[in-house]
Amino acid sequence: MVAAIVTVVAVGFVPSGAGAGTAFDRGGISVRVPKGWSLTQRRINGVLDPVTVFTVSTFRVGTGGTSTGGICSPPLRHAWRPDGGYLQLTEERDGASLARMLRRVPRRPRHFRLNGTGWGGLCTPPDSGELSFREHGRAFYVFYGFGGTAPKRLRAQAVAMLDAMRISRSR
Repeated sequence: MVAAIVTVVAVGFVPSGAGAGTAFDRGGISVRVPKGWSLTQRRINGVLDPVTVFTVSTFRVGTGGTSTGGICSPPLRHAWRPDGGYLQLTEERDGASLARMLRRVPRRPRHFRLNGTGWGGLCTPPDSGELSFREHGRAFYVFYGFGGTAPKRLRAQAVAMLDAMRISRSR
């Protein structure tokens, strides 16, 4: 991991496209973004619930073009690179939906596995997928995808990011 990490967090705000050495720390969730990955907190698809916490990618995801509904992400699909990857964390915050999800999803794994083998995630090409987990009374989805020529280190970086992510109880 990069020894000198610059924290770009001011009152919980991380700019879209923040790059190397970026740390995300907001709403009881903190994660370090690897060098070469960009981070955005804005919603990149039409889904309002679960709420997008952040999206990180090895390519810059443009603005605009989000659909009015649905999980597919036009900006992500437009920015897609066969040698890149992305990871998105969303949180279920709606009371009834959260209660149902907490009953049915597993606890957060000690070690994440991103073994998507089909069209999944946010409607991105193969080697995409999603998983869900709960921690501290909170429920999350992880959507992810890797291009067919993406270096193996990208998947390793994404897994390391998730494994080291800290989540505290809701505030």
